[in-house]
Amino acid sequence: MTIKKLAISVILITFAVNILMFTGIYYLTTSGFINFVSTSTKWKTLQLKINPEVKKTIVTKEIEEKITIKNLQSEIINAIKKLSPSVVSIVISKNLKIFIENPFDFFWWHIAEKKEKIGWWSGIIVTKDGYILTNKHVVQDPNADYTVVTSDGKILNVERIWIDPVLDLAILKVNNRNWKPVWDLKPAEIKPLSEKVEVWQFVIAIWNALAQYSNTATFGIISALGRNLNDLDNETNSVYIGLYQTDAAINPWNSGGPLADINGRVIGINTAISAIWQWIWFSLPISKEFVNATLKSIEKYGKIIRPFLWIEFVDLNPSIAKTKWLTQPYWALIKKVLPNTPASKAWLKKGDIILKINNIDITLDHPLLYVLYTYLPWDKIELLIERNWELIKKEVVLSKLQF
Repeated sequence: MTIKKLAISVILITFAVNILMFTGIYYLTTSGFINFVSTSTKWKTLQLKINPEVKKTIVTKEIEEKITIKNLQSEIINAIKKLSPSVVSIVISKNLKIFIENPFDFFWWHIAEKKEKIGWWSGIIVTKDGYILTNKHVVQDPNADYTVVTSDGKILNVERIWIDPVLDLAILKVNNRNWKPVWDLKPAEIKPLSEKVEVWQFVIAIWNALAQYSNTATFGIISALGRNLNDLDNETNSVYIGLYQTDAAINPWNSGGPLADINGRVIGINTAISAIWQWIWFSLPISKEFVNATLKSIEKYGKIIRPFLWIEFVDLNPSIAKTKWLTQPYWALIKKVLPNTPASKAWLKKGDIILKINNIDITLDHPLLYVLYTYLPWDKIELLIERNWELIKKEVVLSKLQF
């Protein structure tokens, strides 16, 4: 091939490549996928023009992370601002014996009593007229005096205390320093029973440390649902079942304080800390209906009375569920029905599996006991049970829990 022919071939190939390149660019430009835009400089740049559907899912990793972290931080701040006015400190004072000596007489001394502060715990305002929810173990000493300090420093007197007969819970009624009723407290928003609590969801714990460091808060997740601490050595004679396990850092002063979701709504009350493993904390699950039933019991009976179903039951575990061909091992299995009771008259039987109470699913985040305690003695409830692979509805009248 002569030099002339080679040169002509190179020119033709280059021309064809340029034709193809500009044809492709023209097609992309006219189709709206890309276009040329001018910048403030003299340079020309290509800017991708992405349609709305693609724009929703295609963003740079850097922008996505910045937006997510910014939104999460705002949610946490707003949740703490919303809930913190409803969190109080419960100060425990007690008369302690002290020895008084005469500095001029080594052999002369006598015993006297002096009131000292011996503990600081937490509580949750649940009504604007002064009802406060806390743990039973916080206020179980009948010889101690209790004072409530709000997040803005107001001191309130405790007029009366009601103790839960089953759970590690108590209700306090407070007045102002002159023993006059209060009407301006800010109650916490409590999650309704209809909404779920899920493993790995974000949670916040708030408390007023030592009655002086208000709005102390930690942030974490729900690690597990349905934890049982039946072997817990406690002096409250309480049952610790169906608990939320969380890694949101909690200390002893958190007892009685709220565990809240990212929207600042209370989902549990902080109750126990693992004595063996660090960073493991537990909360009692509560709901709006649960708290309302507790307050209604106080109003109606003058004390906290829990209903009784006259059965012995266990939460299903995966192995039991597998033997019964069940896909959701979160229901309650009846182990025993007490004879000559409303449960036996409703024809409940050993081996029945309780799936729902009044259309509320029995799940890990809504254990049977806590759903049952949204009702009062002598309320009528409808149970959906599974018996021999059949679904059956049974109506039962709840009784009063007897000791």
